[in-house]
Amino acid sequence: MAAAKHPARYPASPSRQLGLFGLLITLLFVLIACTPAPSEPLRIAAGPFPGYEPLYLARELGLLDPDQVRLVEYAPGSQSLRAYRNGVVDGAALTADEVLLLARQGYNPRIVAVLDVSNGIDVVMARPEITSLSDLRGQRIGVENTALGAYFLSRVLHFAGLTKDDVQLVPTELSEHSRAYEDGRVDAVITFAPQREALMVLGAHQLFDSSLIPGEIVDLLVVRKRVLDDRGESVAHLLTGLFGALDHLGRDPASSVQRMAPRVSMSETEFARALDELELPDLAQNLRLMQGNPPPLELTLTEIMELMIREGLLDGPVEVSGLIRGDLLNAVQQRAAR
Repeated sequence: MAAAKHPARYPASPSRQLGLFGLLITLLFVLIACTPAPSEPLRIAAGPFPGYEPLYLARELGLLDPDQVRLVEYAPGSQSLRAYRNGVVDGAALTADEVLLLARQGYNPRIVAVLDVSNGIDVVMARPEITSLSDLRGQRIGVENTALGAYFLSRVLHFAGLTKDDVQLVPTELSEHSRAYEDGRVDAVITFAPQREALMVLGAHQLFDSSLIPGEIVDLLVVRKRVLDDRGESVAHLLTGLFGALDHLGRDPASSVQRMAPRVSMSETEFARALDELELPDLAQNLRLMQGNPPPLELTLTEIMELMIREGLLDGPVEVSGLIRGDLLNAVQQRAAR
């Protein structure tokens, strides 16, 4: 019986092989294009300041997923504000006056939390012979060229009964405050902890502090509007970590201070004192500050805005109500209740 014949098997032609290869490459590119790229973590700028340390405490306690949130520390001063303006970060810890400036300049910040309220941590440090605010007349005052520096200066001069023409302003970066004092370039400095402690070592004494202007210096956590719209889940995760860290601070202040103090080059005693000069609103307090009709924070920001306009620190009004996003706190509260 004749063997069954099988069809001859010929290798595919080179052109056919190339065609199949091209099809596979095309399908591969289609699959890659359809696969969403992994999201980069949120980049949040927060400089070395006791009121911002709960953010870093949250990271150290493992409450912040590094795939969702990355904290970026800049040198003391205005670098966080500059990084936000330049688009280097997605959000930042900033003072209320800085946030109003960003809003006026069209950078679309959205406030997602109140980090702290200054109650004595912002100060004027002066030479021993300067014993009263009126003694500042004719003196050289070191001040950072920032919104906060200008704002606090305006309030100090108001209490002193002086104007800018009555003093000599010396623009001084925050990191240079103690050196400028030591070198004799300034007679007084507008500063805050931990720079205050370095100045005390050099013999300066505290002439004025922010407890005399309660509620006027507020630090806020802000993110860009588009980030909040696109990455709300990651922002909620950031806030959950922050409030978790504040809860830990309340339950175990000693170990919390032990963790936080070295990051800002302060002793545990100095850091504990700094915390006493700050209000650190927890989740419940943030809900009260950022919700309502109108929210209390809106009233505070409006007062600060009006003062800035009068002092020439802001060139026009800001729609304050549109800056506050207290609704995100509801999602955080629901997470905490689980």
